[in-house]
Amino acid sequence: MTVPFASRLAELFAVVAALAEAVLPLGAAAGAALALAGLVGLTVATRRPRPLAVAGGAALGVLAALALRGPIAANVGLSLPLAAALLALGGAGAAAAAPSAFPFGVAALPGALIGAEVPLAGRAVLGAAAGALLAGIGGLALARLVTAAFASGCGALLLGLGLLAAFGRTPLARELAARPAAVVGFAVVLAIAGAAFQLGAARTREAPAARNPGSPP
Repeated sequence: MTVPFASRLAELFAVVAALAEAVLPLGAAAGAALALAGLVGLTVATRRPRPLAVAGGAALGVLAALALRGPIAANVGLSLPLAAALLALGGAGAAAAAPSAFPFGVAALPGALIGAEVPLAGRAVLGAAAGALLAGIGGLALARLVTAAFASGCGALLLGLGLLAAFGRTPLARELAARPAAVVGFAVVLAIAGAAFQLGAARTREAPAARNPGSPP
């Protein structure tokens, strides 16, 4: 049984709302740490491709466990925390062994979710597999864009959560935590800006290497 897009969006808002409520009591120190991690994801994460792939693979495993928690519980019988831990370890290990698995997986996960909405031969699993394969190949072709977008998206969310934690005692922070759409909107805007910044910085760093040896700097 497939899950409509509106339900997926509602699930996203529910997860963000739960995260926001969870970080509110953490305080300024934990909030600053989360915000710093978010800034790293937004600005310099793509400068270290392998560490980014490993960390991103782990994060992708957690996201996969959240997105597929229904089928995992029904068909495998694993609880969400255990499935998230196992998939995070698997994602990190796969990315460590083959960093290209990271952009493939980042694109394959939404491809599988979309493909499941278009069953092949009457089977959603075949649609999901086809969607994952096609999207994963696209992710490999656009690896730099995909990794920058994922790193910036995670960084933006961490920064938003860090700010909520740092100012958790204020009425504004509590009000925003109760409005996950505002947190998601904040993260989307920052993620776009962060991805654009990191892609532009990468092109700037590569420009000197593309010049002829005899050309002036």
